[in-house]
Amino acid sequence: MKKPMIAGLVTADDDYKDYCKAFEELGQEPFISLNLQNLDLADALILPGSGQDMNPKLWGSEDQCSNDINDALDAAQWALMDSAVKKGKPILGICRGMQFINVYFGGTLIQDLPCSASHKAATPEQYHDVLHLPATFMEALYGETSEVNTRHHQGIGRIGENLQVVSIWNDGEDSVVEAIACEQHSILGLQWHPEKMFLYGNENQRTDAKKLLQWFLTLEGEK
Repeated sequence: MKKPMIAGLVTADDDYKDYCKAFEELGQEPFISLNLQNLDLADALILPGSGQDMNPKLWGSEDQCSNDINDALDAAQWALMDSAVKKGKPILGICRGMQFINVYFGGTLIQDLPCSASHKAATPEQYHDVLHLPATFMEALYGETSEVNTRHHQGIGRIGENLQVVSIWNDGEDSVVEAIACEQHSILGLQWHPEKMFLYGNENQRTDAKKLLQWFLTLEGEK
């Protein structure tokens, strides 16, 4: 049993209950906190999705169309990310969390994807296929492709240092990075929401999400 720390700011729109419920159903003991001191209680750090976009100044750009920027949230998550990397704790970034990982390692974001209409949240929830790149652990888990949910308008631009792109979306005209990893530091970033797939998807979607979350929970980080 592990204690994943979900580094989210609880608001009326973001309560992170799905993250907690998913990990609890997997037999873990998740908790929500932005307190740096609580990281010592955690076995892994989860950087969750959010309706609050990162401040573009963090990658040297001016704000063009970011939603609900929260500098205090950025600062708290940056401190947690920095400490988790130094302590060698496994890190999982989901949606905004993946984007945060990329910026932390010196990468950039696209503030509004040209193809964002194909990726924004919808009702019922929108799904699309992703391509897992050859010789990656994602290909080992799923084969060449799998189906994921999608609810974002931003995406990764320049890839951060020491990060590897492991999954992409491509419609023949546009391409979006869907997953990144840094095996050296036991870090995984996903543009999709496996916690929602696991809780609310069909049988195949639930199985795929469970497989990935369980894989992450096997990571022990650096010794």
